[in-house]
Amino acid sequence: MILQALCDYYDRKEEDLPPFGFEEKAIPFIIVIDEKGRFINLDENQDREDGKTIVRSVRVPRAKGRSGAKSYETAYCLWDHYGYIAAQPKPTKLSGTPTGAEIEKAKKKAIEDAQKQHLSFKEEVARIKRDLLNDPGVKAVDLFLNSDREIENLKADENWQECIKKNGTNLAFRISGETHLACQSEQVIDWVKRQPIPESEVGDGFCLITGKKSKIARLHNKIDGITSMPAALSAINNNKNPSFASYGKDQGFNFPVSAEASFKYTTSINHLLRKASLTKFRLADTSYVCWAERSNQLENTFFSLFTDAGDDPDSTAQAVKSLFSTIHNGAYQASDGSDKFFVLGLAPNSARIVVRYWKTGTIAEFSENIARWFNDLEIIGQDHYGYPPLKKLLRATALQYKDDNISPNLPGELIRSILSNSRLPETLIQANLRRIKSEHSKKTKGEQDKYSYYRACSIKAFLNRKYRFSTIKKRELTVSLNKDEIRIGYCLGRLFAVLEKLQLDAQPRIKATIRDRYYSSASCTPKAVFGTLMRLSTHHLKKLENPRWRINTEKRISEVMGLISEFPSHLNMENQGLFAIGYYHQKQDFYTRKTDQGE
Repeated sequence: MILQALCDYYDRKEEDLPPFGFEEKAIPFIIVIDEKGRFINLDENQDREDGKTIVRSVRVPRAKGRSGAKSYETAYCLWDHYGYIAAQPKPTKLSGTPTGAEIEKAKKKAIEDAQKQHLSFKEEVARIKRDLLNDPGVKAVDLFLNSDREIENLKADENWQECIKKNGTNLAFRISGETHLACQSEQVIDWVKRQPIPESEVGDGFCLITGKKSKIARLHNKIDGITSMPAALSAINNNKNPSFASYGKDQGFNFPVSAEASFKYTTSINHLLRKASLTKFRLADTSYVCWAERSNQLENTFFSLFTDAGDDPDSTAQAVKSLFSTIHNGAYQASDGSDKFFVLGLAPNSARIVVRYWKTGTIAEFSENIARWFNDLEIIGQDHYGYPPLKKLLRATALQYKDDNISPNLPGELIRSILSNSRLPETLIQANLRRIKSEHSKKTKGEQDKYSYYRACSIKAFLNRKYRFSTIKKRELTVSLNKDEIRIGYCLGRLFAVLEKLQLDAQPRIKATIRDRYYSSASCTPKAVFGTLMRLSTHHLKKLENPRWRINTEKRISEVMGLISEFPSHLNMENQGLFAIGYYHQKQDFYTRKTDQGE
């Protein structure tokens, strides 16, 4: 199902994706030559944004697999790294403290390897030239490679030292005055398509994706952007172990997929995972990509719904508003609602790629489930902080707000609950409550309030979904302060906020409030703490100089205490969550009242 959907995506986007035998590759530098093979200059093919270098990708013939002692024999079609193109040796790296003789031996080997690579590249270009006698680009590259002087001119270019800083920098050729690379001419494209697949790489069989008799791929193409090196999604690589073989079939012949279908699905994934993609986002070690059977608004805004674009802080709000504009009374109204939509989560596992998440549905189902998620998150403060991106909600659960400290299974469980409109994982509320109780942050008040907002959003969403999907129905929490709410956790949270406000009014210069000293105990074992807090409140009331403030505060305390029959000895996790929401609602209500009164 996954591979078939990806092949369908390739057919839909065929005009925008590389043709059979080609791929998108990051090429940092382009060698510009004239039609006689004379070197002109070395052009940078990269941009710099915020101090980072971003290499542009270009369409080139697909790289052949090469490994082992004789890897130098395999050269790519009219592009490769500087060892193949200019016989430039890679820098030698030796572990430990090598002797001078060992260093010289390593340098000598690197030079020999680079010379072998260069010879293989020249032979490959000469082979292409024999088939494409009339292609000016191939002729020019062949002339350049056979001129030691032009290669030395290349190495004398001001960009060459920058080029060889990175181990194995890729290079390609362009003829001066042309907009396309030498490997992108129509003749070269047709030549690449005509190249037969080696018999050792394919076998006859029926493709599981198309159902047609085809040439079955022994090894599938690799995918970039998940593991540190390109890796396969579907592979059985050990052809020497009989336990990996069935009925005499080994490697890719165990799950027959045609070479064409393998190319299509891997090209689709690489396109969806590219750096500039607007259809992907990453949570922890898992990269999520989405696509639809036809182009639609959700496909183009899915990324913005779950991540936070640093260069566009309003992107999440814009995406959510766009989503809500198509949903009325909880139902998706646009005409594309029945179109299929797919979400795939991929993660690294040793040298392979594993599927962590796979969900299919209609545009309407996904849109409505995402809209319900943002409805559940809605809480007072949204006008100031906006719709919270998923990444910020997760960081609010982590020590020091660092991604590395997020509970490893939480991101995957959370995205699964959001997209399926089900109960949220228990670890979400546990992590938020843990951070609220233990955190004594040195961040500014504005940053503290921001993370309090994110945690309140998560806790409210968790509790409301718990009530909605529970067999015992309970009233869901409101967006702002609810004075009619009588659940004990909520009322105690309100009372704690009122007592903290009293302390701040009585001692405006105080550095540590009851929030810093008593919040954890008050939200877990209220009976052991609130007696002390109530006694402290009588002293704080006496310190209020303004009689009006004293009267208003006493009314607030009486109002909340009227809902509390006794202080319980212990609060369970649900009531601890209610405590956090009651505390947050009451604090926000203080701010709202001040604003309303213009004070």
